Amino acid sequence: MEETNLVAGFAKAILEKYTDPILKGVTSICKDEWEKFKVDFDICFKTYLENSVKKYEKIKTILYRTEPKYIYDFFVCPNLEKGKKCIINGGSVDNILSLSHYIIIQGTGGIGKSTFLKHLFINEISKNDLIPVFIELKDLNAINVDYDISDFVFQRLYDLGSTLKKEYMEYALRSGCFLFLLDGYDEIFTDKKDLFFRKLDSFCDRYAENHFIISSRPYSEFVEFQRFSVLTLKSFNKSQAMELVKKVDFDHEIKQRFLTALDQNLYAKHTSFASNPLLLSIMLLTFDNFAEIPEKLHLFYANAFETLYSKHDATKAGYRRELRCCLSFDSFKKVFSYFCFLTYYQGKTELTYDEVCAVLKKISPNVPPFKSDDFLFDSINAVCVLYREGLNYKFTHRSFQEYFTAVFLKELSDQNMKKIGIDLAKKDSFRLSNDSVFPMLFDMAEQRFEQNILLPLIVEFENMCEGLDKYDFYYQSIAPSIFYRAHDSKEINLCLCINCESANRIVEFLFDISRHYLKRTPELNQKLKVASQNLLDYLITTYDYKIGTSFLCANHLDDKKLYMIIRETWIGFDINNLANLKTHLEKKQRDEEMDLCALLTD
Repeated sequence: MEETNLVAGFAKAILEKYTDPILKGVTSICKDEWEKFKVDFDICFKTYLENSVKKYEKIKTILYRTEPKYIYDFFVCPNLEKGKKCIINGGSVDNILSLSHYIIIQGTGGIGKSTFLKHLFINEISKNDLIPVFIELKDLNAINVDYDISDFVFQRLYDLGSTLKKEYMEYALRSGCFLFLLDGYDEIFTDKKDLFFRKLDSFCDRYAENHFIISSRPYSEFVEFQRFSVLTLKSFNKSQAMELVKKVDFDHEIKQRFLTALDQNLYAKHTSFASNPLLLSIMLLTFDNFAEIPEKLHLFYANAFETLYSKHDATKAGYRRELRCCLSFDSFKKVFSYFCFLTYYQGKTELTYDEVCAVLKKISPNVPPFKSDDFLFDSINAVCVLYREGLNYKFTHRSFQEYFTAVFLKELSDQNMKKIGIDLAKKDSFRLSNDSVFPMLFDMAEQRFEQNILLPLIVEFENMCEGLDKYDFYYQSIAPSIFYRAHDSKEINLCLCINCESANRIVEFLFDISRHYLKRTPELNQKLKVASQNLLDYLITTYDYKIGTSFLCANHLDDKKLYMIIRETWIGFDINNLANLKTHLEKKQRDEEMDLCALLTD
């Protein structure tokens, strides 16, 4: 696709569509100024759009690590889901914008949220309807002063070639001619999320005629985003997975064997991996190296890294790139795990050259000698776990950073794992509840994770209990906000949003982790379903509750009947599970010590 053809006449068409609303705002502009404004508008947005298309139409992926690839050469468009039954075709941006001016697209790691938003960006340009603006929300992490989102948008346009004067930008915003694609809400630091939300809410109030699409990993039902409709990117079905594999540029013989296996049994056996675009690509990468696909995610990434390191170029059979830093596999892996942990701890997925060198300098005393430039060269060109975009360096995918952070923690002594792991959990419990670091560490070293991180966190948190019944303590700490969501199937589900104060945010992490220990039978699930309906009936009759709205339980602590009904639901069951987790872990520790003693006795 030629970007000059894509944007030809685009700005002019937009301007003609929005002339009346813009003119209503520009009350002081004379005819000559208006004619000049039209020329400026056309020129500045033509440059912006041309530069934007160049920036977003080509992407690097784990399979295209050295050179960016045109998005539609490999992109397979996923469907979206609203509720549990309403399926939306993601091929056209119109299908999404017709639902609401305010959309959140949620999806798990590796499912392709950023790529999908770039698809929407290009798709919108082809329609000559709105001016799309793509913003990576992680950039907000570098802002340490008060800001206005309109200034942030103006800077984004300016960086990509727009020369529109700021006062005219205000008129354009009021006209509603923009589609804002805000990528990666989950990548904003926890301590910056509240400010961003307030700024965004105000921005949406002021410029309500525009369209807004936010992407994020799943996050507490997004209850605070009251005006936004939540859509979920669906995993690939088998035909979509096979279509993706057919599209990618890869060794033909390996690809054909992989497609046969995928069709016959591989997709059915490993649906959780094969239905995720990133993990499917890793399956293809590792297919020729490993006879079996491991069940656990951390083993899956271990295979991927070994493949990348040993082959150095998986798209060219038998080809092996030079490794300049001369580190062994184990040493390279150790350096990279240090690098991933330090950058993860700093909350960075994108670094300048100087920042990369500063991190590597910290690592140098702990590993065999190497040159930073050589390690960076190998990471980009040989092993391909990093790539360069402009002047900055990025991870091939965030999940590699998360996996190697877990590897780093696993290799620490018990004392250091406890110290650093607890510090990491307290630093950003939101991120750790939604990333894979601790779940993978749990799978790698379950007993050490429990005793060094999880149990100490529980003990420390419960020290604030101050005589309360432990269930009551967790109930009040979580401060549950509940709501019922209706689906097209007419099924109504009870949902929970944790409203803990920032000082107690660790309880959100503990609540999420504790659910690994849940055990439910079909009989119990039926009992919890009945309790959920009883709670709904009580809320409707007592509080005139409306389905879809939030109900803050913390405001009704004196309602003993409400308290007892909630305790019978799945929410109460899960809170009770958390309240008993310390006892469970301590017993598990004693049992393991007794088992070890039994092994050593005659």
